[in-house]
Amino acid sequence: MKKIIAILCLFLFLTACGQPVKPEYMDQLASDGNFYYTNEDLEFTVILPPEFIYYQTQRVKTDYYIDIEFFVPTSDTSYPQLVSGYARPLIIRAYSEYGWTQITDMDAISENYKQVGKNNGNIYLFKFWDRFPDDWKNKWSEEIRKNILENFSFN
Repeated sequence: MKKIIAILCLFLFLTACGQPVKPEYMDQLASDGNFYYTNEDLEFTVILPPEFIYYQTQRVKTDYYIDIEFFVPTSDTSYPQLVSGYARPLIIRAYSEYGWTQITDMDAISENYKQVGKNNGNIYLFKFWDRFPDDWKNKWSEEIRKNILENFSFN
């Protein structure tokens, strides 16, 4: 019996060692130098680059979809700011199946948002800023945009 327990403990230990460890807090850099934002309600995780330091999120809910808006600090006062001192580089939108069927202008949606997947009855879309603040010209790149898209996953 002791051998079985010892083998079981060893198996559990080895299994746990092989799993990637996600940070518990979205406001701390992980060991790989990125931020991990997990939304339990909408069942997704997105990995954000270190340039997103001090980022904030805001949830906006309608009858048809939920937006998770990401804000990053900016000192560009000429840039339109929904939240003082912050710019909005990214919106992750989750449509309910019902909400998706209510869209009357699919061209307008596909013009502004990129569909990234479906999960548990939700349709997920991304929208990145069209233009960015002056103090982000040396921080933002197409590579960052691409990495964010590629590092979106369902929980």
